[in-house]
Amino acid sequence: MNSNPDQTKETRLPPAVTFTSGAHLLMQMGIVESITREGIRYIADHNEAWPFGPDKPFPYGKAGKAVLMATEPFLDFFRTVYQQPRKTGDAP
Repeated sequence: MNSNPDQTKETRLPPAVTFTSGAHLLMQMGIVESITREGIRYIADHNEAWPFGPDKPFPYGKAGKAVLMATEPFLDFFRTVYQQPRKTGDAP
């Protein structure tokens, strides 16, 4: 998360994330325990509910070679749709 320009303790979400920055943000916010950019790419390719891409509710953006996703729908997907796999030995 980015500090606001007034340097107060309040933080703001970025308007868009990449696969890499999105992974960091998810862990920083405690939405998932652990995830990598490759993990997010795998989810994007294999989860029918992924909200970004052609024929999906939200388009991908581009900045140079980076793929961008709007932050709020990205976070909403991980908060409400994605089920993080349990680690071996975790109680059901």
